[in-house]
Parts: sequence; C-alpha cells; structure tokens
Amino acid sequence: MPVRQYDRSRKTYSEGVLGIIVHPIRRAPATTIGGDFDADSRALLKTRTAYYSNVVITNESGNALSLYPLRFSPVFRDGGPSDVILMGFVGDLPNCPETPQPESFDHRGDRWVTCVFNVSTPSRPITGLQYMDPPYGSEGHYPGDPSPDFNKYYDLGTISWS
Repeated sequence: MPVRQYDRSRKTYSEGVLGIIVHPIRRAPATTIGGDFDADSRALLKTRTAYYSNVVITNESGNALSLYPLRFSPVFRDGGPSDVILMGFVGDLPNCPETPQPESFDHRGDRWVTCVFNVSTPSRPITGLQYMDPPYGSEGHYPGDPSPDFNKYYDLGTISWS
C-alpha cells in the first residue's frame, strides 16, 4: 500500500510502498499482560480480554521510510468505539512479542515483524484491525500540508483486516 510519511527532523515527506500482513486475531485473558500496573488497573484487567495479532511490515518500494509508530486501531464486531482507553498503555503479552522498530528501513525487502494488541470486554470482541495513517482514513493529516496536494494524499479510506 502506498504511504506518505513526514520526517520531522528533516522537515520533508517521503513516499513509498509498504506491504502489511495482519495475522488472525487471537485472544488471551488480560490478566496475562505483564507490566507495572496499579491496583485499579489490575482490577480492570481481570474483567477484560486481550486481543492480539502478529503483523509483518515489508518495504516493497525500497524508498527510505521511517517506521514511526504505525497506528492500527481495533475493529469491533458491533462496529462501535472502544470502551477501554488505556493512555500510555505499555505492557507485555505472552505470545505477542512487540519487537523494536528497525534502525533503518530503506531497502526493498526490509522486514519488521511485531505484534499489536488491544484490550476490550469479552462482550465486545475485537474482530480485526484497521490502518488509518496517511493517506488512509480521514483523521490523519499533517499541519501545514500545502494545497492542492491535500486531496491527493488523504481520505483514501480505511484499510481493514478481519
């Protein structure tokens, strides 16, 4: 899929093509998430389920791309928004290794294999993931984007995996 990324350090855009493979969504008790949680958070996790998927990202174009944190949002079976919001949520989930981003991602065939996980109630299962970073989705856009390029690079629609 074509991507357009803004490099804040160089104040320029880079364009390229990423291949993204999202493996099937699996689940585990949220209590298996390891991390430094307070008592209230631990109590909340006892009533929730962790949903996770391994994701393979490949540089298909060979262009120099920076893999800033890619945004994968959960897709719920009922289509509604998340009922669990964990700001700054950091934890470890067995069988879901979150590997660090590669230092360079500038050659055709470069790969990054990681895992994405979210937490929800068992009654609102997560059935897929969606990618909404530019140029996909309607929310992502960089301040100061010059016209008329705006319409070329945004609102191309969300990409979903179920």
